[in-house]
Amino acid sequence: MLFDQSMEMRPLPALQRLSPHLFYGWIITAGAFLLLFVIVGVGFYGLMIFLDALCSARGWSRASVSGATTLYFLTSGATGTLIGRSVDRHGARGWIVAGALLMAAGVLAVGRVQTLGGLYLVYVLTALGFGMSSGVPINAILARWFVARRGRALSFAQTGVSVGGMILVPVASSLVERGGLELAVAWLAAIVVVVTLPVVAFVLRWDPRDHGLEPDGGSTESSRGGLLSDSVQRRVWRRREVMRTTSFWLLAVTFGVMLFHQTAFLIHELAFLRDWIGDLAPYAVSVTAFGSVVGRLIVGTFADRVEKRALSQGIFLFQAAALVALISIEHPATVLASAFLFGLTIGNVYMMQSLLVADLFGMVSFGAVFGMLQFLTTMMGALGPAALGILSERMGGYVPAVRTLVIIPVFAAVLLGLLRPARRGD
Repeated sequence: MLFDQSMEMRPLPALQRLSPHLFYGWIITAGAFLLLFVIVGVGFYGLMIFLDALCSARGWSRASVSGATTLYFLTSGATGTLIGRSVDRHGARGWIVAGALLMAAGVLAVGRVQTLGGLYLVYVLTALGFGMSSGVPINAILARWFVARRGRALSFAQTGVSVGGMILVPVASSLVERGGLELAVAWLAAIVVVVTLPVVAFVLRWDPRDHGLEPDGGSTESSRGGLLSDSVQRRVWRRREVMRTTSFWLLAVTFGVMLFHQTAFLIHELAFLRDWIGDLAPYAVSVTAFGSVVGRLIVGTFADRVEKRALSQGIFLFQAAALVALISIEHPATVLASAFLFGLTIGNVYMMQSLLVADLFGMVSFGAVFGMLQFLTTMMGALGPAALGILSERMGGYVPAVRTLVIIPVFAAVLLGLLRPARRGD
């Protein structure tokens, strides 16, 4: 058994009574889906709306606003590192609530900022909230409720990210056109608060052992050996031990360069595609997000049964091929199809990062390890939007600048081939 029978058990939320035979972890997964829908849908996909609208309304250059976006990602990544150990020790729910409220306040302020200095300050505050409420705490909860079925749970929950982009980007774009940026951010901030608070209060719970449950609902799959064994999953890692492992640094560099590549294109996708397909650009972004939904759900059906390193390598190479197709032909139908193919990979890059950390370093120290890794990968990813913005201005357009990105996923796939199970002092 994975819990002490003598410990006091807490009752599950009333939602469990609606389906008493369903493992409560799947209800938590649905709650995580909703949280990621609003928090990442606004806190990540909203940035492309802000970039386009701020450049148009304030007359600022894309490079200037992209610089604020870079600072945003650096701040959110650092925040995940700072809260990771606290999440492991004290739980995630309080961090999610505080972060969502802070992020909503920051999003509101984006609509009123009038100076570049003010924009940078607002982005820092918004990023603090985003880092407190998104990747580290939500993934840490799911890592505790699932082991053998972790891939399926993460694929469903993280689909909320893509659905958020698919729905919120065209909605926010329409609101900007009808009432300006101020109207759009008011609605986005309200959505964050209205969804997050009830989900945290009435759905989320930290650890199945607090309720007399085992991960995966006591599935016999949870007893498998190797990386899913109880000894690996409940191993406690200290930060200095983690940073001495080759596995951690290979993950950091590999996913760091992938997020540099991926984030650079996604933040500029709307502005880039407006030059190609005009008013269809917001819908192309939605197609990309829809592709991410489909891709996560497809990969989630078999991710738990295959070697995750090889699966990640295939995803990286597919993304490179999709980007080549996207920038090769300007016909609207081809652009939309290529955007969909690119979308098949973007959510899975994030998901594979979480799965590999959980497999290699376990569930007990997941918050601390993932927080450190997320800071490093986000720091590298944060450079992408600014780099692409500068390159596009110096190279005379987006197309030649985007071409320089294609080699990055190929390099990442080769590098990941060196990954091995984590060992102390390797």
